Amino acid sequence: AKVSPNLNEPRHRFVPRPEETEKVRQLVGRAGPLVVLNPNTGDLLPIRMWPTERFVELGQRILEQNPNVTLVITGAPSEQAGAEEVCRRIGGNERVVSVAGRTTLRDVLVLYTIADVLVTNDSGPGHFASMTDIHNIVLFGPETPQLFGPLGEKRHVIWAELACSPCVSPYNHRFSPCSNNVCMQSITVDRVYREVASALAS
Repeated sequence: AKVSPNLNEPRHRFVPRPEETEKVRQLVGRAGPLVVLNPNTGDLLPIRMWPTERFVELGQRILEQNPNVTLVITGAPSEQAGAEEVCRRIGGNERVVSVAGRTTLRDVLVLYTIADVLVTNDSGPGHFASMTDIHNIVLFGPETPQLFGPLGEKRHVIWAELACSPCVSPYNHRFSPCSNNVCMQSITVDRVYREVASALAS
């Protein structure tokens, strides 16, 4: 008989070497609770993106409500300028650091092993994080978490579940006629912050 996979348990566990952990700690530059924001400022599928201004507002609220937390902004090399702009707009001086364009994929996985919470659009990082113990908050809109959601017992999916969603799938080659991603705009900062606060408190 075919056994269904247990979605609460990742299939693989990433374990960094001590020197890798130290390298990433030096890159971040601060101890204490870490919240990682991955705003995908250069995503090739902008329909999947939560508005950048909401990532900025979320970051500001996290800093205001959690004085010991440091924010880490991540992204690919092509997203470095956008990530640094998000960092600048959030403010917070030394409590916000962008590592976009300064990390390898392995470095990002190491970061997830030392950080407490990740907030990301539906993209690769949400799946990579499933190999670690980080609280993994993934924002879904035009694709369905029922098929493409992250694994792991600390996964947190936020999805507005609008009638038009999902509109992107392998069956339409990830093309959608939608030019106004109301599904992502329907996800409020309040909703995401509640998930972050709950994760930090656990």
